[in-house]
Amino acid sequence: MRLREEMPVRPAPSKPKFQLAAPVPSELPKEKFQPVPRKNDPDGSAISQAVNEVTQVVDSLRQSLEQMEEVLELVELAERQKLTDEREIESLLRALRQLQSRGGRAERPERQERPQPNE
Repeated sequence: MRLREEMPVRPAPSKPKFQLAAPVPSELPKEKFQPVPRKNDPDGSAISQAVNEVTQVVDSLRQSLEQMEEVLELVELAERQKLTDEREIESLLRALRQLQSRGGRAERPERQERPQPNE
């Protein structure tokens, strides 16, 4: 059989260029990033403002991570669909080649023409 020779070779999925040293937890502990309430300083000191800004950055990063995880799921779904579509195309191409190798004849018996009734 020559099916393997006819099938196009697909490149292997690309590997990430970097690898995280440790897995990223899906839920970061929130108690570590809560600003410390200040009762003595109603206007807010520079340090408390910095703490608030860092807290906002952490929240923003958390949202970004969630969005990136959603995008990753969509990309993985698209990749699976692409592979399924490629297999279907290969199957259809094989069927087409088989039909073409038979000269376009189907594997059913030839129809006999019926005599036309005299009018």
